[in-house]
Amino acid sequence: MFAALFGCGIARAQSDVEASTCLKEGMEVPAVTVRMLDGSIVQLAELKGKVVLVNFWATWCPPCRKEIARMQKDVVERFAGEEDFVLLAVAIDDASKTVKSFMERNGYTFPVAFDGGQRLYRMFAEKYVPRNFVIGRDGKVAFYTVGYTPEEFDALIGDIDALLKEK
Repeated sequence: MFAALFGCGIARAQSDVEASTCLKEGMEVPAVTVRMLDGSIVQLAELKGKVVLVNFWATWCPPCRKEIARMQKDVVERFAGEEDFVLLAVAIDDASKTVKSFMERNGYTFPVAFDGGQRLYRMFAEKYVPRNFVIGRDGKVAFYTVGYTPEEFDALIGDIDALLKEK
């Protein structure tokens, strides 16, 4: 009986993740503008032709903190010099100073967008972080992940590698 209830719980959770995901595989990513913590602007439409990892996270989220700790080495450093790859880390915290302080305190050097009002996040999803959306060169969602496990993150990196090899 426990197995049946547990299985129903997993199915319900997966169904909720699916229902709360606004941009699904194969869908075109809207042409939106994102403000980075340093004040610069990134336009998603200008990134078409590149593989883009959009990572939504928050400083108050324990799984996000585990995942973001891997971003510097396993994404930023690994794909350094890869002109066809862009990491767009998007913090959904309430205050930009909290995000800036977190980045400085942990020695993270990659650029971060600030989405305090969650305007951008709501275009992609309604709930749950961390969330990763990988956008293919065609400007469409290639795949997405929700939550964090080391195995899932390793698979994410492998899938990004595979997309970059496709020309």
